[in-house]
Amino acid sequence: MKQPDIDIIFEDEDLAVISKPPSLLSIPDRYNKNLPSVSDILREKYGEIFVVHRLDKETSGLMVFAKNADAHKLLNDQFQTRSVKKTYWALVKGVSPMEGVIDVNITVHPIKSQMMASLKGGKTATTEYQTISHFKSFSLVEAFPHSGRTHQIRVHLSHIGHEIVCDSIYGTDEPLFLSSFKRKYRQSIEKEERPLLSRLALHSKELSFKHPNTKETLTLGSDLPKDFRAALNQLEKWGK
Repeated sequence: MKQPDIDIIFEDEDLAVISKPPSLLSIPDRYNKNLPSVSDILREKYGEIFVVHRLDKETSGLMVFAKNADAHKLLNDQFQTRSVKKTYWALVKGVSPMEGVIDVNITVHPIKSQMMASLKGGKTATTEYQTISHFKSFSLVEAFPHSGRTHQIRVHLSHIGHEIVCDSIYGTDEPLFLSSFKRKYRQSIEKEERPLLSRLALHSKELSFKHPNTKETLTLGSDLPKDFRAALNQLEKWGK
């Protein structure tokens, strides 16, 4: 099986920062080891590699990996102490507020174990956000999670009534079509309409942290994947 291409954004003897494509696992699946993952692909390239943090399978964008145990500990400490600045872009449903702070605890859902929930008894979680663009019935939001809870951005945006497009867990998995927002859309009788976006519309766009060895602040960015970018282009053209 041909392995997916992974863009290396930055690398040296201590770490590698990559841009994960959508629909690729961060780490191996516990039940099906044959599914490709970023960590397996990087181990083929570098040999030993250490996972610092993860992204959901459908989420695209920046991930940090350490190349040695010392770098792993120092990078992991930064993520644990919330000193890493993380910036995500999310396409959400509805017209979101221009900016805000979501300070709502998150815990494992009491019934659905694969799902998180915003409940009082959970762990503290804070997400700051601002709206980049408004469309007729969608918004492009920039989110800054100040904690690293599982599914944090997805849970928090859903909590305020603006779930992320194609979020099958906290919203609906309905794809984004041109007919979703273009007036007088005419579908070809011969062809079925293809979705503009059919996966979670969430992208890890920027990370800022200290290099574990040089202590220099690294600020790295990742371009939006083709599907996300194409959806935004159509929204700019027809969705205002």
